[in-house]
Amino acid sequence: MAFASPLPLNSRSGSRLGRTLKAAFTGLALTAGLLVLSACNTVNGVIGDGGQPVAENGGPARGPRPNVNPIGPEGPVATGGPRMGSGVGAGPLKVALLVPQSGRARDQVALGNALFDAAQMALFDTGRSDITLIVKDTGAGSAANAAQQAINEGAEIIIGPVFAEEVGAVRAVAAPMGVPVIAFSSDNSVAGGGAYLLSFPPEEEIRAVVNYAAGRGVGLFAVLAPQNAYGRRASNAFARDVASIGGSVVAESTYPAAKEAMYPSVMRLDGKDFDALFIPDGGANLRDIAGMVRFGPPPPPPPAPLTDEQIAAGVAPPPPPPPPVRAVLPEHILLGTGLWDEAANGASGGLARGVFAAPEPSARQSFSARFESAYGYRPPRVASLGYDALSLAATLSSDLPGQRFSAAAITDPNGFNGVDGIFRFLRDGTIQRGLAIIEANGSGFSVLRPAPRTFQAAGY
Repeated sequence: MAFASPLPLNSRSGSRLGRTLKAAFTGLALTAGLLVLSACNTVNGVIGDGGQPVAENGGPARGPRPNVNPIGPEGPVATGGPRMGSGVGAGPLKVALLVPQSGRARDQVALGNALFDAAQMALFDTGRSDITLIVKDTGAGSAANAAQQAINEGAEIIIGPVFAEEVGAVRAVAAPMGVPVIAFSSDNSVAGGGAYLLSFPPEEEIRAVVNYAAGRGVGLFAVLAPQNAYGRRASNAFARDVASIGGSVVAESTYPAAKEAMYPSVMRLDGKDFDALFIPDGGANLRDIAGMVRFGPPPPPPPAPLTDEQIAAGVAPPPPPPPPVRAVLPEHILLGTGLWDEAANGASGGLARGVFAAPEPSARQSFSARFESAYGYRPPRVASLGYDALSLAATLSSDLPGQRFSAAAITDPNGFNGVDGIFRFLRDGTIQRGLAIIEANGSGFSVLRPAPRTFQAAGY
C-alpha cells in the first residue's frame, strides 16, 4: 500500500465573512416546505420565519414577502405535454429560461420540461410577484435566436441552455448586452465570458473522492472505465488528481457497452498491485461491471432439456456447465463519480463498500417528493438545477438594476446554498460544490462524511 497526502483545495482570496445575507427568501426551510436558495454566509444575519432575513436587533431586514402568488393560489401545476411558448408571472424583472421543448429526442424534451417545472416551483416558493419567467424553446430552432428573443423582451439574466454546443452561441448574443448566462452544461470548456455552469462536473466529484482515498492512506490506484467520452474525461481527471496527491495509477482498462464483452476488461487487471479501483460509470453498465469485479462473470444460462423427439433421435445430452470463473478483485475499494448516485446502485451487492462524492441526499429527497406532489411525476436527477437557477436569480435580484446580476455578485466567494448543498461560481465560470462522501452498502447509501456547510469550513 502506498501512502499519499490529500490534494490541496482551491483557494479564493477576498472572502467576505462579514457580509450580510444578500436576499430575502434565503435558507433551505424544509420544515416549512420552502426550498429557496440562500447566500452561504450568515455572520451578520440569520434566517427568520418564512425564510426572511432578520437584522441582528431582531427586526426585519426587508419588508414582508409580497402576498401575491404569480402562479396561482394552488401553487405550480404541471401543464402536461410540451410547454410551448410558456411563461410565468407578470412582474417587471424578466428572467429567461432556455430549454428544449420540441425538436429533440423525447428524453431531452422531457428534461427541458422538468427544468421548467422546477423553475416554476422555485418561483412559487419565493412568493415573488415582481418576476416574470420567460421560457424559450431551444429544441426546434437556434439557441442563439431564443436568447436574442428573450433579451429583446427584457431578460436581465438567462438560465440555460442545457447542452454544451449551445452555450457558446447564447453567450455570444448575451455577453455584449451585459446579460449573464447560467447554463446547465457540465462541459467546463464552454464556461467563462459571462457564462456560468450550474451543473455537476465530474472533476469536482473526482477531486473529493481522491482526497478521501488519500486520507485513508491509499496511494496505488487502478482505473476501469467505459469506452466513451465520459470515461475518457473522468479517467484523465482522476490521473491528474492522483498525481497531485503523490499517488500512482498503476493499471488501466476500458470496457465496451456490451455486457457479454466486459469480463475480459476486468481480467486485464488481474495480478496488478493496487488498493482502490476507480469506475466512472452509471446505470446498468455500472452494476454489471461492478458485479464482475466482485463476483466474476454471471454464469451461463442452463441448457434447455432435451425434447422427446431429440431423445428418440439419440441426441446427446448437453455437457455439464463449466465451473464458475473466479472474481478478480473482490476486496478492493471501489471509487466512483456522481453517476453512482441512483437508488439501484446503492442496493447493488457488487457496489457494496464502494465510495463516491455527491451532494447529500436528504434535501434533494425532500425536493423530489414536493416536485412529484406538484407535478405527478418523479423528477430527473438534474431537475434540481432548474430550481436552484431560478432561486439564484431571485436571490441576486435584490440588488439595484445594473448591479444585481454583476459578475461580482454571481462569483461571491461565500457561495450559495441550494437543493444540492453549497456551491459557488469561480471567475472562469466553472462551479465548486460542497460534496459529501457517500458509501453504497448493498441496501442503500450511507453518508461517510457530511458535505461542508460553508466554503470557509471546507478550507476552500
